[in-house]
Amino acid sequence: MLIIDPMMWLVAGVVLLVPAAVAILARSGDPKIHAAGGADMGAVSGGLAIAGLFALAVAVLLPGLVHQHGFDALIALVGVAGGLLLLAVVIGPVLAQTGTASVPDLIGFRFGRLARVLVLIVSIVATAGLLFGVLVAVSGLASRLYGVTVGTAALGVAGASVLLVLPGGFKSVLASSRLVALLAGVVLLGVLALVCWVLLGNPLVPIAYGQAVAAIGPAEVALIESGAVDFGLFKPFLREFLTVDRLNWGLLTVCLMGAVAVLPPLVQATGTFAAGQTRRGLAWAVTFVVIALTAVPAVAALARLETYRAVSALESFAGLPEWVRRASDVGGVHLHGTSLHLVDAVARDVGRGATSIEAISATMADRGARAEAIWQRLDPAVQAAVLDLGQRFHAAPGQSLDARWTPYVDTVVTAAAAAGGNTTGRPDLASLDIDPQFLFLALPRAAGLPDFVFALTAAVVMGAAVVLAAALVSALSSMLVRDGTGAIFGREPRNGAEVALIRGVSVAIGVGFALAAALLPASADVVLVVSLSIAAVGVLPAVLLAVWVPRATAFGLVATVIGGLALGTYYLAGTAIYSVSFYEAWAGFSSAGPDAFAEYEEARALWVAAEGDDRAAAYADLAARTTGSLWSPGLANWFGIAPAAAPVLAVPFALLTGLLASVVSSARGRSIQSSAERATFDAAGS
Repeated sequence: MLIIDPMMWLVAGVVLLVPAAVAILARSGDPKIHAAGGADMGAVSGGLAIAGLFALAVAVLLPGLVHQHGFDALIALVGVAGGLLLLAVVIGPVLAQTGTASVPDLIGFRFGRLARVLVLIVSIVATAGLLFGVLVAVSGLASRLYGVTVGTAALGVAGASVLLVLPGGFKSVLASSRLVALLAGVVLLGVLALVCWVLLGNPLVPIAYGQAVAAIGPAEVALIESGAVDFGLFKPFLREFLTVDRLNWGLLTVCLMGAVAVLPPLVQATGTFAAGQTRRGLAWAVTFVVIALTAVPAVAALARLETYRAVSALESFAGLPEWVRRASDVGGVHLHGTSLHLVDAVARDVGRGATSIEAISATMADRGARAEAIWQRLDPAVQAAVLDLGQRFHAAPGQSLDARWTPYVDTVVTAAAAAGGNTTGRPDLASLDIDPQFLFLALPRAAGLPDFVFALTAAVVMGAAVVLAAALVSALSSMLVRDGTGAIFGREPRNGAEVALIRGVSVAIGVGFALAAALLPASADVVLVVSLSIAAVGVLPAVLLAVWVPRATAFGLVATVIGGLALGTYYLAGTAIYSVSFYEAWAGFSSAGPDAFAEYEEARALWVAAEGDDRAAAYADLAARTTGSLWSPGLANWFGIAPAAAPVLAVPFALLTGLLASVVSSARGRSIQSSAERATFDAAGS
């Protein structure tokens, strides 16, 4: 089986050892270098290093979004590119000219220790959320690729990331990131070119993408005519505003731009450039990232086209192509919610003594939230079929993929199809589900490329994950030690003590977050969105106030951060969690029409009149009407703004609050900014 293929481990080991060696060569005992990157890279090399921090998103996170949501997911691509541009134009040059290494450092330079502490707390929370979300996503992928538990995968990724941080902090991380960016550019884009050549006869990715898009439309029409489409789930690839309406498409893009521009790892990475190279270096970073992002729609389009081809040409599940079988063997593709990987996991549990559905449910819970959710969504009859086949696989170990595929289709898939209402026995789009994180990795299999290409692609993806996690660990440790001690005690520790503290804290962070990712049930998507929202509502308005308002005061800065966090949290939690109460309080601000209002009132009357269990069901119906998704609002909203677009409301409110508070505090003589500081900062921002 693929998950125990020694070539996977060998290639991964070689790919990960090279960045580790580069990190050791970039070792340093200077705390400023640990915190900010060394200030010795040129524009091109530094830009490449920053671009390497986006390799995981380009290879794993973004293609899945575009594959699932088509045009609507371009929010992420435009937001990332626009956020880097904002960093290059607004924040990076100011940091370089003031000599500050992070956003809390910048705020402390301008407004003093109290303001620095407040922004530091917000920055730490946002960065910690990003690290947790990345580890959750990557550990789940690594566990399936390499046949280890989620906990082992999380500890492995976190441990490798800490090894990159220890020698030289951010300097060693960015040196490794530069190498990973080169590997990702050569390997991932090279593999994509090979896939385009094999599948479409053209190795030029932009032209091949056009060919794929031209073929997708007719393929979707053919599938609709053949009845292979569930209109409750199907989203045409080229149809816009199906997941997100036109208003929220623009608002969410702006919110993501603002969040990316103030992400602590990216802000601290601007310290990697030599004097006078910051603007040019960030321009190169934007260029490299935009080039990489152009490949994302091509990956999504190719995956869509190959899925359509697989479904349209088949009369039974047994005839699914080799790439679907291989992907199912590692949990990258599910057929009616099941996979060969799931059956193999149950077979291993049977070997450990689990002989009942209840026992298997307990072992799935131990594997993490994702595995438990997959198992619990199955019908009891399907769970029984999986357990029975797992017992057979355990009794006859070592069978080939082909030998296991036929009984899997005949028993498990047949039972799952019947439970899902598929009585035709033929695969359709609703029955075949590709894991978004596995999308890019599935393409080499779809094109029939050698196993080594798949192993190399997986290893580069893991390298990109380790580098991103290392950047987040480094940012957290340097903020906790350098900004934390500076804000609390008014000065940083001595050089040797500071470096030792940063290294010790890095190890603690790596171990702690790995354990959290392995044990805590959480959705990586939700955690990442909430973390980005915290950065946007808490850090962005503080930076804008500091850069653009020379007369702002420390009191105004505190009011800005608290105001942004308060309104952003209230709107996000109110619309996504407490939607009924939110709607009752703000019904006049909702964008819903008269018919929706009338239906809600009828449902509310039923809830008021209901008793016992009926009352709980009636309230659940009310909540379903008022709650939308993170991207699309339900009845509970202000002016049709989605929950994830809360920064659009919070940032202007925060800035207005800060301006008013600054005026009030200035009038009372409470400004703590000295004229020398103001002159220095104004010169830096000009």
